[in-house]
Amino acid sequence: MSQVVELYAGTQSSSALHQKCQKAADRINEKIGMLDDKIATMWWEGFDIGSQGQRRHLLQRFLALLKQLMDIIHGLEHAANVDDEAAGGVLKDLTGDIDELIRAQTSIMVGPGSLCEYVTEGDSGDHSAHASEVLRKADELARDAKTISQDYTRLRIEGGHKTMSVLLLEEDFLIYNLSALAQVMREFAITLMQQEEMDYGAAAWSKFLDTVDPFSQRGNVNFVFRGYVAYMLAFIAGVYIYGYDFTLAATIALILSRFTGSALERNLGRMQGVVLGLVLPAIAFYHLPTCSGGFGTAIFIAIILIFEGTCLYIYYSASARFAFIGMLTAAFAAQAFFQPCDSRAPSASLAFTKVTMTVTAILLMATIDLSVTQERPSQAVHSYQKEAFTLLRRGLRRFYAGSDIGQNLLRDAQSAADKGIFMAAQANNEPRFWRTAFPLRLVERVFDEASDMCADLRILNRASHSYNGSHKGTHDLDKLLGPRKESELWQQCTDDLFRQYDRVISLLIRCVEHESSGPNEALLKYEHNLQANDRLEELVDHMSEYLTYNTEADVLDDDRTRVGVALFILNSIHNRLDYIVEAILRG
Repeated sequence: MSQVVELYAGTQSSSALHQKCQKAADRINEKIGMLDDKIATMWWEGFDIGSQGQRRHLLQRFLALLKQLMDIIHGLEHAANVDDEAAGGVLKDLTGDIDELIRAQTSIMVGPGSLCEYVTEGDSGDHSAHASEVLRKADELARDAKTISQDYTRLRIEGGHKTMSVLLLEEDFLIYNLSALAQVMREFAITLMQQEEMDYGAAAWSKFLDTVDPFSQRGNVNFVFRGYVAYMLAFIAGVYIYGYDFTLAATIALILSRFTGSALERNLGRMQGVVLGLVLPAIAFYHLPTCSGGFGTAIFIAIILIFEGTCLYIYYSASARFAFIGMLTAAFAAQAFFQPCDSRAPSASLAFTKVTMTVTAILLMATIDLSVTQERPSQAVHSYQKEAFTLLRRGLRRFYAGSDIGQNLLRDAQSAADKGIFMAAQANNEPRFWRTAFPLRLVERVFDEASDMCADLRILNRASHSYNGSHKGTHDLDKLLGPRKESELWQQCTDDLFRQYDRVISLLIRCVEHESSGPNEALLKYEHNLQANDRLEELVDHMSEYLTYNTEADVLDDDRTRVGVALFILNSIHNRLDYIVEAILRG
């Protein structure tokens, strides 16, 4: 954050700063993802009962805090990505004060982490004293941020910026986020102090619903149906065709996998893992002296340790594409390695029969998978892409209609973007045959922009609500933005944004599905967007006039800054659509 202030003071270039902020954000996101996974698995340690459940709930609050802080960091990083000529505005005279505030904010961030460490390692019952300390420091930060906001307003007036300006939207955005960070910390401390006794009945019912809910999801039903049909066919064939041979059914039961790649790739991987697991031990057994007393036993143990260790390393360390292959190789090799050395040893023909039966089971399962599989990974990518951008458009519509954007909508949009990024890697490995190559770089860039737009809307949603208790007579952002329905300019900007949004997303979907490359439409879109940006400047002037002369609204400085945040986010949405078109043109 201090680097962002240096940008506004004109001491760093935006390109270098943007790279630093992006790398830091990527590292934090990686850590948040790891923490999220660990918190999810903590449920099995205590089933959310007793002290273990309280610890897990505290860590969930801490994770929510980190995600909100990440949104703020994301906003500052995006605000820093401006032209160098725009830097060095009003904030250059406040650099020292803001640096001091940021150092204080950095120190207070240690508080929640220390509190979670204390609770997870010690007593989880009483942490109100620690929460009170965090709350006290957060209140101090809020007062300091308020002082800086007042000084910022004073310097704007002294510098001749009595009204809002396009050139100062980034600085408004920075001031807002400095205040929002202190408010987020304060809300975190209050939720800890207001923690009530856990209702174990409600918690048990909630977990029961969470357990039952997957049975109604289409993907899970499809997986169960495919596995059940394949297993029953293998069982019937083993009983009536192969004379009560269980090899087919046992193989089907062992190779069931939720690997999300294409059905063909998944079953080729199964065949590879099973055949390697059966053939390589047989080669070792028949060509190495594994049955020659103590020396043979030592060789036998060494081979097992090396082979199984290598396969399990692949399972835990490789990508999802190869992990289940390593697991299948280890599982089938464990059976094949343990063979007697006397006359009871299986003959070569019996080993060949087992390999044949196993491959037959895989072919049977491949047939079922290819017949009733839900959708290819590339189709899933298209579905998640449409879902994410449809939800984002709905959120924007809600904002323009003066309604709450909604946390559930933003969560679903973020989930669709995350799933789309995951499936894109699987689609890139999908056998293409006659189809053109999958545009992995384009899809990843687009889903990154969708995630950034989700963060933008989360900030916009937060700015749309007054801080509880921050000052008396607060107005929500819907009232502050004035009589929008009567404003022709506001309606033009609204139409511009959604026309541009629909045009770009439609173009994007056709390009990803290889129906059109669309450069002509993209160039037309650029020309249209220049007009949209001009209207945004007109809209800022219009809102400035409204906020300056509308005495009925009784607009305060904090509220004026929040309006600047809203206009900055709307401009950011325009810019992100530009980034998507640039990605389309680059292919």
